[in-house]
Amino acid sequence: MSWSWNLGRLFGIDTRVHASFGLLLLWAGWSGYTSTGTLLAALLGIAFMVAVFASVVAHELGHALTARNFGIATRQILLLPIGGVAQIEHKHMRPRVELLVALAGPIVSFLLAGTLFTFAAIAGDLSPDSFIGSLAWTNLGLAVFNMLPAFPMDGGRVLRAALSSRIGHLRATRIAATIGKVSAFGFAALGLYTGHFIMLLMAGFLFFAARSESAAPPHPGDRDAHDPDLLRDGDDPRGRLFVFRRNNRGNDPGYN
Repeated sequence: MSWSWNLGRLFGIDTRVHASFGLLLLWAGWSGYTSTGTLLAALLGIAFMVAVFASVVAHELGHALTARNFGIATRQILLLPIGGVAQIEHKHMRPRVELLVALAGPIVSFLLAGTLFTFAAIAGDLSPDSFIGSLAWTNLGLAVFNMLPAFPMDGGRVLRAALSSRIGHLRATRIAATIGKVSAFGFAALGLYTGHFIMLLMAGFLFFAARSESAAPPHPGDRDAHDPDLLRDGDDPRGRLFVFRRNNRGNDPGYN
């Protein structure tokens, strides 16, 4: 992606950060400085933002490494001011595979939150006023927020995976994407009401990502749930993600 910097490779996966992330660091430092008027507070604000995005990287690695377990590669992890994106190669996965990949990120965030809450309890301060306590609450919020059933967030992908085995990938995608677009309007309204304009950016991302997914042309692997050739969980345990379309010419592979 243009206007992004390479941070290196983690577990063999390129990790990049968008240039606008620098503005977020400046905002964090300025907020810390204006709250107390000290350089230390500014540095702590920047350090906290870096720690938050390290947590986001861990969340995205949860997705990427789980996908790798099923033979699915990840092109890169991209950090944006509104969060992170693991750009996984295969768009069409079997329901069980997509379910596990989608759940992996929030599970990592829940585990991080639990670990940080433990350290905060040992330190005697579980409140969000402490550095560790605030980071723990942030990870908990990250996990819960991502589980909202608004596509393309993790919860929306979990919903699509749950529906796909019953009504087919295409119809499940349209339902999850519709919920995502409706949720985007809700986030936008909340952002305007509270004055948290970062929510407007998130709302825009949700809406356009959901619209793009729902408007995508049907894939050869997308078919009705009652099609006997639909790839179902338990088929091909190495997760090659192929369905075979029987016709007069033989077997025509496609992705599901």
